[in-house]
Amino acid sequence: MIVITFDVLALEGEELGARQPINEGRKLWNMLFSQYQGRICVLATGISPDKTPILMEWLKREGYRAGSIDLTYETSADAKLERVRSIQAGYGRVEWFVDNDPSTIAKTLHEGIASLLVSVPRIGRPEWVESKTIRGWDELSKEIDSQALAKAERGWHA
Repeated sequence: MIVITFDVLALEGEELGARQPINEGRKLWNMLFSQYQGRICVLATGISPDKTPILMEWLKREGYRAGSIDLTYETSADAKLERVRSIQAGYGRVEWFVDNDPSTIAKTLHEGIASLLVSVPRIGRPEWVESKTIRGWDELSKEIDSQALAKAERGWHA
């Protein structure tokens, strides 16, 4: 049995049903699904049990065919570890635990469960960092016009 958290499959979001899938999470799912014949449990944290139909609909819509689903409203590393222990007690040995939270991974490793930390950058390019100031559209337009004028002037004096 493999336990993979929902946060590896979907970006964070306000509404459960509107969360966007993560491409890398989908690729990882597909690799694991074929190897383990669908014996994958999705662990969804921060979700109340009454939201189970919404989670099921999301998984179906996105093409994830989970062997089982486990929900907990708690989001702490200790709560996730407790859910993994419960899954292991009910379904048998958990061969892999996959999550994007390093503290939870450390706890499952301490329990002797092979674990995989998934880290997918949320930005497209490394130079897009918060410390950099974002230039407004007017400033960009002026810069483009200035460069176009400079290019035109180069050939003017020839």
